[in-house]
Amino acid sequence: MPPQRFGSRHPLTVLLVLGLLAGTSFIFSLFQGSVAVSVTELWESLVGDAPSLAGEVVLELRLPRALAAFATGGMLALSGALMQVLLRNPLADPYVLGISGGAAAAALVMMLL
Repeated sequence: MPPQRFGSRHPLTVLLVLGLLAGTSFIFSLFQGSVAVSVTELWESLVGDAPSLAGEVVLELRLPRALAAFATGGMLALSGALMQVLLRNPLADPYVLGISGGAAAAALVMMLL
């Protein structure tokens, strides 16, 4: 049986390209900010050589922010896929099901308390 194709592209190729794009955007997010960080400073801060301002900025600000963003995006994608699979509805999302409204009401109640 031949492998399934997504258009004319092989799914493994699409997955590989998307993985490379995700890794590139992750590295790019470590460079972006108000403090300029060079490639050598980034490498030294990740390896753990001499402490510097760039190393502190990368390890204490940018790396946790990038990891949290990627984890949040992955969890949102997983929760959406699970919601669609478990409800057997390809259109299921938090707004249609009322989850977003309930979460907003709970957040308002907690702020009032």
